[in-house]
Amino acid sequence: MSRNPLEAPEWHALGREASLVRHLIGSGATAIGRANYADKMGEYYTAFFGLSVGLERLSKLILVARYAIENQGRMPDEQVVRKFGHKLIDLTNEVENISEKMQLSLRYSRPTKEIPHKILECLDSFADARRGRYANFASLGNPNLTSDEPINKWWGEVAECILKRHYYGKAAQRRVESNAELIDAMMSPFTMVIHTNESGNTMRDVKSTSIRTGQNVIVQKWGRYHSLVIARWLATVLSELSHIACYKHGIDGFFGLNEYFDSYTVDDSFLKTRKIWPLK
Repeated sequence: MSRNPLEAPEWHALGREASLVRHLIGSGATAIGRANYADKMGEYYTAFFGLSVGLERLSKLILVARYAIENQGRMPDEQVVRKFGHKLIDLTNEVENISEKMQLSLRYSRPTKEIPHKILECLDSFADARRGRYANFASLGNPNLTSDEPINKWWGEVAECILKRHYYGKAAQRRVESNAELIDAMMSPFTMVIHTNESGNTMRDVKSTSIRTGQNVIVQKWGRYHSLVIARWLATVLSELSHIACYKHGIDGFFGLNEYFDSYTVDDSFLKTRKIWPLK
């Protein structure tokens, strides 16, 4: 480093952006671990906004770091950043290309299993205004667009993938359905139920709502975990690049940038059990 980084305007700008991204991802991961059909349907949208924008902007920080390294420390202007686009799958693929090209030594590599891939597809779709963020308004005039509704898409693609791996045919399913039958026997004689689940179907009996509640618990845990696994990989790439930019190329703006995301570069035991993000 050639000067005190606190004197570098780009250090402050990158720090503000990193702080924003850190909390966007954290709010999204926290929300997806709370979302359910009964009383927290809105948490799904909080999660989609936080995760889609947070992962997009984290990917763009990586692209900015690469640009600075390849251009003698010069930062890209706004138009260059805009050209990176909003397509999350394309952005994460470019991050992987950068990682391979620069032969980065990563503690946590890109997740390759089906569930994180489905999550990226859903978030990528949500980032598309018509198919995602404004799908509800679009469907008002064209009911055929309801298949693009983000919660329906999440449950049909991500949640079902999670349930196939962690629920169907396993002890969890037997436990949930056994409990649902018991609750149904106890409450049905004097209980009226009407709920709309994530797929848009109406549930009118105690047993079906109890089963969906049990499934929600599983989807919440593993949806949060796999979303955080994606964030952990991107945070690891940014950490490596910021270290290279700062200590090998003397680019002051990246000094300490990795510290904003250290709480995401933790092992699986934290990702699976901690419900509030980011970690303090």
